[in-house]
Amino acid sequence: MVTSVEFTIIFLIILLGAGYCFLLYPNQKIEKIRSNLVVEVDGANTRYPNLPLGNLGIFFDVNDNRRIRVVFPKLTRDGIEYIYSWHNLESIRIPALEKTHTQSRVNLQAAQEIAFLMKEHIQFVEPEILNLRKQWHKINELLDLVATSEFYTNQQGIYERALFQIENLLDKAEELQQVYVGFIREMLIGRQIAGYDPNLLPDKGLAIDNQYKKIKEEYQYMKDTATAYADLLSTSQI
Repeated sequence: MVTSVEFTIIFLIILLGAGYCFLLYPNQKIEKIRSNLVVEVDGANTRYPNLPLGNLGIFFDVNDNRRIRVVFPKLTRDGIEYIYSWHNLESIRIPALEKTHTQSRVNLQAAQEIAFLMKEHIQFVEPEILNLRKQWHKINELLDLVATSEFYTNQQGIYERALFQIENLLDKAEELQQVYVGFIREMLIGRQIAGYDPNLLPDKGLAIDNQYKKIKEEYQYMKDTATAYADLLSTSQI
């Protein structure tokens, strides 16, 4: 017969277990998802037909309700498309390479290859291009104002040089974006081909191509130069 003390202990154990399942386990799972990037979503390939990676996607965000936003890459005729989709935490798993069969292993290897590139493309390159376009429009508006001003017409050259720098940065950022899109697209195509022969899956060297590194370094140098020029300009006007 269970005593009151034993009953209390059992109750506390159950309560602690429930607390772990409700609070700690979901948080631990979310942290693992953040660190792994690649996730498997139940029913994703049914919800979105013709996904090159099947149920696999790339972690993008998590909201206060512990719903996970996942990005699924999809091939288009001339490029790629990103599908952003919210999912309950319960429907998401972290795939393990050793536990998957051959076809799923091919998908997982491809997803792991492009996860970092997709994350950089989405969180760095695309926002940079949007920001540069906003700057271009703003500086162009100011240049038009200065050109029609009697008092500030002597500053026209400053805004022309700034506009020139922004245009160069925008060209380089868009070139960098094409490199990202090209790599990701080729990897997805490689995954489709590997469906017939897994040995044809592209190796990891493709993701670290010299062209990618060269353009990225050129863009960063141009950005640093433009920032230094803007800092110098603002200091000289104090």
